[in-house]
Amino acid sequence: MIDDINVEDVNEANMEDLCWLCVPVEKRHDPDFIKGVEDKKKWAAQMLRKWGSIAKLAYHNRGPVGMIQYKPVPDERTVHIDCIWVPPGQCLRKGIATRLLSSLMEDVKKPRSWFDKEPPFGLVTKTFPGEGPEQYSARDFFTGKGFKQIGEDPDYLYYPLRAGFVYRPFEKKEVKYVPQDEDKGKVLISCGPNGCPATYPFFLKRMEKYIREIDPEVSIRWIDSSEECDELEKRNIGIGDCIVNARLIRSFVLDKESFQKEVKEILKHE
Repeated sequence: MIDDINVEDVNEANMEDLCWLCVPVEKRHDPDFIKGVEDKKKWAAQMLRKWGSIAKLAYHNRGPVGMIQYKPVPDERTVHIDCIWVPPGQCLRKGIATRLLSSLMEDVKKPRSWFDKEPPFGLVTKTFPGEGPEQYSARDFFTGKGFKQIGEDPDYLYYPLRAGFVYRPFEKKEVKYVPQDEDKGKVLISCGPNGCPATYPFFLKRMEKYIREIDPEVSIRWIDSSEECDELEKRNIGIGDCIVNARLIRSFVLDKESFQKEVKEILKHE
């Protein structure tokens, strides 16, 4: 355990720390990661204006050593934890994540305007499977703190803050892309402000790379929601969606084989 850990709410003054914390030191001059950080800065500024509180940072010797990021979901009266992160290094397994989660749990007990000045019914999280060397898996961490599994998905978890509360997620509506004639014969990748600096370099640029491996000459258009929001709205798509030949790609990009197979099938019918 590290005793001299200070947990602070994220605000405009320390927003930079939140946005850069997840970026490896060796990637901090990479233009794709710089773009990812800029997207997160825009997102963080928007979210702070909307909710007032979106994340907490842990500090040790004046440097950021961990974060927990979250957002209220008023319709469910829950708070969703998007990410909890302690960078690789000497601070791993020192109780920092526990301090961050405990701080959030204490904080949400206070009256907030999010839920008519009442506390939420529970916390919800969807953990990302897999962990790095010496890292504790997010699922093991949360279940060790009393989080319960939701349905059949082992990475979908909740923690009741109200006696008897059982989380039942709202049924998500399937994204229905609205085809545009101008999208035929080309690729569209949507980007813009979002809560993870790795989204652009790790997911979106990977889409571009995998598609270029299939067809180096295909036209690829990037649509940034911060500049062309109307272009996303008329297609009914969001950040991270990929359109190929006027069809929405459903495969997850990290499953390279399935992603490229779907892209090939769609391009074949161009």
